[in-house]
Amino acid sequence: MIGAMSKEFVLVHGMSHGGWAWDLLARRLERDGHRVVAPDLPGHGRRAHERRRASLATYVRAVADATIQAGFSRATVVGHSMGGVVLPGVAGLIPARLARLVFLAAVVPEHGTTTLQGHITPAGRQMMRGLARGGDGAVQYPALFEWARWMGDLPLGDPRVRETLPQLTPQPLRPLTERVDMRGFHALRVPCTYIRCLRDAAVVPARAAEYAARLGVTPIDLDCAHNPMLSAVDELAKILTKLP
Repeated sequence: MIGAMSKEFVLVHGMSHGGWAWDLLARRLERDGHRVVAPDLPGHGRRAHERRRASLATYVRAVADATIQAGFSRATVVGHSMGGVVLPGVAGLIPARLARLVFLAAVVPEHGTTTLQGHITPAGRQMMRGLARGGDGAVQYPALFEWARWMGDLPLGDPRVRETLPQLTPQPLRPLTERVDMRGFHALRVPCTYIRCLRDAAVVPARAAEYAARLGVTPIDLDCAHNPMLSAVDELAKILTKLP
């Protein structure tokens, strides 16, 4: 019975994270009989040394390649945070392999805009560009800022926070400054879901509602901060496995 109900999940991480960020959720999904891949995007995780290769195009290709290599033919692709900007390109590259796109506390850009323009405040853009100038083209927030922005629903001493902070890598700025083409994506009409995090400091609930509206869907709400794959694993797994 488990085999008949088994789903295919491709989990796409966000800014400064890597495939490792999905470990708790991946184990939970696999325990229930589902198949899961969580690739590292170029410049992240085990591919941190590929920072200079990081771009929207190489991000998209990494997710498409992981989906193909896993042999998935009806994948639910989940994009967290910045990962939401990658999903439209993945849909354009491998539409026949996709069952659904899930935008998890994710950025959904307007056609022709960049992530920096469309999501980050002017003050935030200035800070990120300054950090990138001093960081060889990549941005790394101070650890306390990372915790408050992404994991504020967990105590600073929580093992999940202690394990996550040292693994976060500098975020290459280039993919955040590249314009996103949404025209082809909208024409494909791939089924979409938006999951909003009600205590999110990075993609605040009002902004998340706007992003869901861009997809033409009503958001599904989780009572947690920006990283539900750490703090709301069971709740997130339930939502994902119940999706059509």
